[in-house]
Amino acid sequence: MEKKSCKCAETIKQLKQDRDRLAEENSNILIVTSSHKQLNGDLRKELDQVKEDNKKLAKQIEDMNENYIKIDGKR
Repeated sequence: MEKKSCKCAETIKQLKQDRDRLAEENSNILIVTSSHKQLNGDLRKELDQVKEDNKKLAKQIEDMNENYIKIDGKR
């Protein structure tokens, strides 16, 4: 009976260690997830700005091409 009690105590100790390790891993995962969400949000904002800039540049090029044709009469 004493061996069984001793084995249960070892199992309980191991389970507590596992629980603590898993709690720490979960905390680390939550930190990384939060960081990735922030980074993703920043990248989306930057991407939206780049898309807007590309539209403006495309419009400028289109305007320049139209004006060039009007002035020169040919392409």
